[in-house]
Amino acid sequence: MKLRAILLLMMGAALMAGCNREKVSEAERRERAEALFAEALAAEEQGNISAAEALYEQLLQRDASIALAHLNLAMLQHDSRKEYIEAIHHYRMYLALQPKSEKAALVQERLEAARTLLASQLAAERIAIESRAVAAERDDLRVKLAAAEKRVADANAVLDGRDKEIAELKRQVARLTALVDTLKSAEAEAAQAHAAELAAARKAAEEAKKAVETEPEVDDEIASVRADALRMIMEEDGGIQAQNKATREAIAKLTGEETIATTPTPGKRYLVRPGDTFSKLSREAYGNAASWERIRDANRSTTNPDGRLRAGETILIP
Repeated sequence: MKLRAILLLMMGAALMAGCNREKVSEAERRERAEALFAEALAAEEQGNISAAEALYEQLLQRDASIALAHLNLAMLQHDSRKEYIEAIHHYRMYLALQPKSEKAALVQERLEAARTLLASQLAAERIAIESRAVAAERDDLRVKLAAAEKRVADANAVLDGRDKEIAELKRQVARLTALVDTLKSAEAEAAQAHAAELAAARKAAEEAKKAVETEPEVDDEIASVRADALRMIMEEDGGIQAQNKATREAIAKLTGEETIATTPTPGKRYLVRPGDTFSKLSREAYGNAASWERIRDANRSTTNPDGRLRAGETILIP
């Protein structure tokens, strides 16, 4: 009894499987009979993949239950277009519509293969995107590095320029220091020479004073003139103005020279007093200090070569 029941069950299953296959085959025959399906197959056989895809999609838009259209479109997307997302969708639609088909196992294998390829494709795309991002970042870093290097080069150029300026300033300071030292030395020598001249003048004045004191026969007028001359030499303010004037007039009478002016007067000779300078005499004689060179040039042959005026000497005011 048990064996008979098992056999009956096996026979029933076989009958049911046969019926299912017959149902699937009948459904496929009906689908193949569709005019658009035939056109799509013809375009596919001719290698016109785009036309075949368009016809399958048109057919599915009209009737989404045509399993063979899903399957054929899935294989085109899988093999020709590498559009694995679309292929997976149509594989799954076929299996949903014809789960008992004899092609179901093969379709399932292709579905898994499409999933694997899709994962690889997505991974490759992600790697490509990341690579592009890395390349863009690298290019950006290169641009920034070039800009930084340019800034460094510009800064170095500025520093080099400033180093040159500092070196030039140091050379100028050295030259000025040497010039100051030279001027100080010349000034010291001039001061020494002036001191020596002043000492010699005072010595001569003392000797003249002694000579006056030891010569009682000298005329009183001459003695007065000499005394005034001594006062002009010895006293810083040049002595009393009236006495100086009388002295100069007496000297002019005795020597036959022209009268020496008491103040700087153009066209006359002038007795230099302590503190006189060319610019001071120019200001008093001409009303400005800018013409001092006229006085210096007119007396270049008689004045001190260092350009200093000595108290007691006479000069011409041109």
